[in-house]
Amino acid sequence: MRKTLLTALLLILALLSVGAAVMLFVDGSLARLTGWYHFRPGMSLFPPENIDRLDEVSWMRISDLHDTVECEKGTDNSWWIVAPFRDRMAPEAAEAILSFTTHARLVDTLPLNRTTRASMREFGVETSPHTITLKRDAGKGEMTTLARFTLGSASPWLADAGDGESLLPTTYVRTNFYGRDKRVHVVSGNILPVFKNGLQGLRDAHPLHFVPETVVDIKITQHQLPQVPSGAADVVHLTRASAQSRWAIVSPTLTEADEEKVETLLTSLTRMRAVRIDDVERVNTPAEPVLTLVLTLENGEKKELRVYNPFTSSSDGQPLCYAKTADRPVVFTLPVEPRMRRSGGYAKLINEILALPVLPANMQAQVQNSLNWVYWVDLPLSLAELRSKHFSHIAQKDIDKVLIRSAFSRQSLVLRLIPGDQEGQVSDVWMFSVDGRPFEEADREVVSSFLNGLSNIPVQGFLHDLKPDESPLDSEREFGLIRPDYLMLIQPRGCTVRAVLFGEDLPLVRDRAPRVFRMKRQRTENKVYWAGMEQNTHSICRLSPKLMKLFSFAPENWRKRNLTHFPISALRTLSLHYMKSPLMLHYDYIGEEWTGTLGTEDITPRINPHRTNYYVHHLQQIRVKRWLPKTDEDALTALKNPVFRVQLQLELTDYSDLEGIVMDASQQGNEINRRTLPSLDEVRDMLTEKNETDAAFRKIATGERKVKKRSETIEIAPSDPTAKKPFFYGRICEDGRLFILSFEDAQSLDGQLLD
Repeated sequence: MRKTLLTALLLILALLSVGAAVMLFVDGSLARLTGWYHFRPGMSLFPPENIDRLDEVSWMRISDLHDTVECEKGTDNSWWIVAPFRDRMAPEAAEAILSFTTHARLVDTLPLNRTTRASMREFGVETSPHTITLKRDAGKGEMTTLARFTLGSASPWLADAGDGESLLPTTYVRTNFYGRDKRVHVVSGNILPVFKNGLQGLRDAHPLHFVPETVVDIKITQHQLPQVPSGAADVVHLTRASAQSRWAIVSPTLTEADEEKVETLLTSLTRMRAVRIDDVERVNTPAEPVLTLVLTLENGEKKELRVYNPFTSSSDGQPLCYAKTADRPVVFTLPVEPRMRRSGGYAKLINEILALPVLPANMQAQVQNSLNWVYWVDLPLSLAELRSKHFSHIAQKDIDKVLIRSAFSRQSLVLRLIPGDQEGQVSDVWMFSVDGRPFEEADREVVSSFLNGLSNIPVQGFLHDLKPDESPLDSEREFGLIRPDYLMLIQPRGCTVRAVLFGEDLPLVRDRAPRVFRMKRQRTENKVYWAGMEQNTHSICRLSPKLMKLFSFAPENWRKRNLTHFPISALRTLSLHYMKSPLMLHYDYIGEEWTGTLGTEDITPRINPHRTNYYVHHLQQIRVKRWLPKTDEDALTALKNPVFRVQLQLELTDYSDLEGIVMDASQQGNEINRRTLPSLDEVRDMLTEKNETDAAFRKIATGERKVKKRSETIEIAPSDPTAKKPFFYGRICEDGRLFILSFEDAQSLDGQLLD
């Protein structure tokens, strides 16, 4: 008898142990057996080991008083509703539930003896509950519960976020994870807005999910357009070789794409949300869409969106349209445009204000991304919107040489870059030559303005697009591009790469072909415009007058605007002629000493070396406002009686032999002086140098070199005294160059160098 009782007792203990093990395996806690758990403020509702494994949650159930939805995580980490219907779950909803479960902390627990039936309705855990259960896969087809709780109403309290400054909203919560515990807790956080539209609101309102950077092909097909024959379609096809390459349009014509517009399109498609989602069986859509959008990703996966005829909402009059995707059996109702664009007496005014180019395109895209809704009418989907508006889009850093020939005056302009050395802190220098004259240093700002204008000034429109199989000759003849008024060639920098050959590191240069542009002035009955085309492209453009104003063959427009250029070590004498007796200052660079005379008087003790050094430095920095032609009559008249004269006596190292090498290597002379526009092969010969020009420009003499003396005399005279904004004319006497100097810079030449 005693053995029987002992056996029964052991059996009961074994059953209790097995039950406890099962309960521990399923719920992660034995509190279900005890019916009570000791909660403390600041702790999580669930054990730390469960919280640490919430990233393994693969199944969740969400219930309210009427419905229950079950969701599973797919192989691509996306969440899908699997019961009572199948559809993609809103990723923000799944993220909100998991984040709330992870970060919610206990603020307070309400005593059971103070919770009445009326107060329970106020807490919402019985009248409007949302019960959430989270499980993970335990293997062998078993699931383990990591968390289970019931959301009630929002609590009136605010919880400390932990930083001593921020406050968090709180929510009433009840959990039976530990047993039949009826207590109501106040926890930090609030995800009730996720369920404001009921459990149907858990459906993902975004029709398309993709990473914009991974898209390599876009095909937009617009069906049944009024301007094309019945049944025909307008196809805009964009593609790129890889995610790092630039976009190109390959249909209906071959041309570059507007990178910002394509980025805006892709970003907007990822942000687009539906105002309503219905099962396919509940909505009657037309047989054929009006637009089909197909995106191809790098891995070959395709994303397809079919859009149907727009209609007007019967409730509020907003334009809407239906859309479908290939991977979800639902119909999306998308907003076509905001209601305010179609209603109210000020609708037209609002549309015009919204259309104003107040911000650059990239900033407008940022503002658009900050809005809640993406409207279909705002998406760039047509060829006119997606194509590049640049005539000669090429980055300034990639340009090595530019050659322009004019058929008007038979003039020529050559710009060429002398690369600097970043390690040696030597800056790049641009040189220019007009009509075969010796190269001069060009003004960096003028060249940058010119090159930036070539790339950034948009064309006014497109006169003709060649079809991929169309010969360009007829169109070029129609717009006069067979005999252009301007011929421009841009030589890109060579791509330098390195290779290891037989154990040696060798530099290899892969040259890129020159880009050729032709421009022709066209006259119509009403106006004059410019037509232009890049060789081997498929579009004839209508050029902007702003672009054509950049073309100039006047040397004074390109010349470096520094008034004078000399190293301080070359200065020997500085003379100022603005008094009855000239002030002559002599400089010893080695000893850094100044001596001088005023007329016949020795004024060396009166020279202020700090003022004098600053005056020389300022003279080196002065920039003219504009160089003038040497025949400018107004300047020559004013300079008959100069009011001020500065004279510099310089001793410079003679590098004339190196300059000869450079000029020979630059093909300066015969070819550029020809009186006719050269052929393409001839121009390529001009731009393809056969000697090491860049090395010659940077060559530094290591031995003793000759010294040559040079004098620079600067005269200035005021302009018309009746002018609203007075300025000064100036002249460099040695070569007759004329310039305009601002009133302030002219005054600064009258320096007080003596104490």
